[in-house]
Amino acid sequence: MQKLKSTFLRTKDVEERRSQQFVKRHSNLTQPPLADEEPCGPPSINLSELSEREQKAYRSWWKDLDPFGLGKLENKTALVFLGDCGLPDKKLEEILQLFQDAVGGLSEIEFYAMLRLIAHAQNGRQITRDLIFLGGEHACKLKSS
Repeated sequence: MQKLKSTFLRTKDVEERRSQQFVKRHSNLTQPPLADEEPCGPPSINLSELSEREQKAYRSWWKDLDPFGLGKLENKTALVFLGDCGLPDKKLEEILQLFQDAVGGLSEIEFYAMLRLIAHAQNGRQITRDLIFLGGEHACKLKSS
């Protein structure tokens, strides 16, 4: 009986960590925070972690929104841009909640992370911080593009 209990407990522990293992396996540069660690700061993702299609679209949008190369996107400008993504306000609020610590606006890598989350939301996924590290279709329903 003790052997059965220990096997069950190990299985439960493995299931709880399964999503973290998946993200870690598929993210070659960035390791997501462990469940018991508090993530610090707004989420970000390096350009090299995006697919070629995402890189092309997201870099183009970034250049349009930061034409002088300041490296920061004002929150007001980001909100206007993201207002055209076709998501319900509740989904946008969930995404923006993750970026509330972005002081002075969004950096380029934070902007890419936000776009990746929007793409997942557009495909019907539940928003979590870990989705930033999971590739997918790029945010393609923006009216302003």
